[in-house]
Amino acid sequence: MDLEGVRKIIEWLRGGAASHLSYAQVREQVLSLAREGMFQTYAIPDNLSIQRARWIKDKQWFTSVEELGPPSPGETIDYGRCHQPNRPLCYCSLNGDIALSEISAELGERYIISSYILPMGTIVVPVGELDHVRRTGETYIGHGNPNASEPYLQFLEEKNGVIGALIDAFFADEFSKPATTWTDYKITSALSDVLLNGDLSPRNPINAMIYPSVRFREGRNFAILPEFHKTRMQLDVQNTKVFRVTDVIGYGIFGSKAEAQLMSFDAEGKLKWQSLE
Repeated sequence: MDLEGVRKIIEWLRGGAASHLSYAQVREQVLSLAREGMFQTYAIPDNLSIQRARWIKDKQWFTSVEELGPPSPGETIDYGRCHQPNRPLCYCSLNGDIALSEISAELGERYIISSYILPMGTIVVPVGELDHVRRTGETYIGHGNPNASEPYLQFLEEKNGVIGALIDAFFADEFSKPATTWTDYKITSALSDVLLNGDLSPRNPINAMIYPSVRFREGRNFAILPEFHKTRMQLDVQNTKVFRVTDVIGYGIFGSKAEAQLMSFDAEGKLKWQSLE
């Protein structure tokens, strides 16, 4: 596909076509763009701590490990930023403030911020990283490796580098847009499905996506396959706590007070909390 063909699809999707096309039709167009882009998979070079925030409804602290993770397929009834109905994903963020921002944490409410270890060797695919490298010279993670950005820089020098840059910038922009209805998720959900489903034939099965935050400038989120979360990711007990939001300052800045600390969980996944008050 040439540059004009890519422009036409992007302008069509941005112009409102996604709102009246079926999900399958949007996915078809997204796949055609993705095949012309650069979606570099790589293994996480070291263990990485990531956070997941959950609102505590009705003041009841969660009682099981499963409640801290992704919802069940039966609970996943709508499209989301990366998931589809009956196909949940585990959403996490690089830090607690990003996680709280993503769920629009409110003053006076309580939230559990669970800390997980994304193990070394996890295969991830970033969305918007080519665009980020083009603008900053750095990748999302792994800044200590000076060669991490080289594949992107080389790609940008190639004949189709401009096409790839446009496609990645478009998708990065879509992931950064707030959504008001499920139709606003069609493009991002479709791209997530294309990448995590292996439609681009990656060398290794992908375990997770990294994508730009909607509510936290330069923040990064992860969409992780539930089975990988369940079997490979370790809950960091010491850094899993209940917080009450004491101030919402803005710009992703929160005041908070830790009210409880997770102490342990048993073989059946039952959580044991200790009050910090």
